[in-house]
Amino acid sequence: MAIAVSKLYSNCATLYQMKLLAGNKGLTNLVEWVHIVEDQEVSSFLHGHEIIFTAGYMNRGEVWLLEFIQELYKSQISAFVINLGPYIKTIPKSVIAYCDEVGLPLFTIPWKTRMVDVTRDFCTRIMHNENVELSIATTVKDIIFKVGDLETQIQHMERYGFMRDCNLCLVNIAVESRDTAYGIENMERLRMYVEQIARTSQRLFISFGYQSNLVVVLSEDSMDMVRKFVDQLMLLVKKAKDDFLIYVGISSIVKGFKNLESNFEKAIAANGMAKKKQVKSCYYDNLDLYKVLLGVKDKTILQEFYHDVFGKLEQYDAENDTDLMGFLQLYLDNNGSPQLVSEQQFIHRNTVNNQIKKIEKITGYNLLNLDERVRCSIGYMIRDILKS
Repeated sequence: MAIAVSKLYSNCATLYQMKLLAGNKGLTNLVEWVHIVEDQEVSSFLHGHEIIFTAGYMNRGEVWLLEFIQELYKSQISAFVINLGPYIKTIPKSVIAYCDEVGLPLFTIPWKTRMVDVTRDFCTRIMHNENVELSIATTVKDIIFKVGDLETQIQHMERYGFMRDCNLCLVNIAVESRDTAYGIENMERLRMYVEQIARTSQRLFISFGYQSNLVVVLSEDSMDMVRKFVDQLMLLVKKAKDDFLIYVGISSIVKGFKNLESNFEKAIAANGMAKKKQVKSCYYDNLDLYKVLLGVKDKTILQEFYHDVFGKLEQYDAENDTDLMGFLQLYLDNNGSPQLVSEQQFIHRNTVNNQIKKIEKITGYNLLNLDERVRCSIGYMIRDILKS
């Protein structure tokens, strides 16, 4: 959890006579901590998303300062603050131009402003912001899992700008890491991407971890805005070329907090379908018949229906090392057309018809009958749900 550079600047500019010289494009950068750095060798110890302060004790001229900032920028710092005084009297044009080019906010404070006062203030604000966000996230989780008094929790949310009748959409993001050893780091990077997008658009949001996933609660009136958020997230992950993939499940938009639990379950279900179908995102509102099946609380009902439909065919495949289940799904996906199946599989149409007759004999179905084809299609949908 972090705070935007622009927020720290707006709160402290007058108090510390802080001036912005360059890098306006980076004011939405997120800040997790603050450091005073005087030697560029320290840059390798930075985690990223820090504001760096310096008085330039080791300043050896314009080239030194430019190289110093360039080295720090490689560590993904969020902003750079120079304490003007005996060591750095003026900021070279080359430094200003570089910070503008890369979108790194460059600030100055006068010598009479003590860096320790500013850094202590910034750290206090960062920690306060983190405590507030943790409190909000905890309240939302308590609402979802029905822990505590709902009215008290709604009043708590209202104090932080979430009105009781606001529209809410939940986005459940699953991370699939290519290297599981970096799972925690990947989740942290994903969380920063989410915060970066959400804070840039000035939207109200909350994020928290749930069973190795990241859940984001967006206060949005329009699904188009939710889609924009998801698309921006996908693009950011793609550009970053990180060693992980994400699958996103998106709930409906509901009014208020009283239906948050059911909407949370919708986001979980949509995410499961995204992973099952190997698509990057899945919107619950677009699941059509799946929504009806997902709404069945007693999964044994679905299991019994599935066994009634495919029990004999699955048993035959297991005993004879065949894949008639796969063949039947292909047949149904092609609207029951032997011609389309033969063209896709490069087999004779008679071969297709023979396979269909074998399936009909095993199952007892007449696959020319629309009702029985629909029954099989529902069976495959149930399999998707049970295995997601």
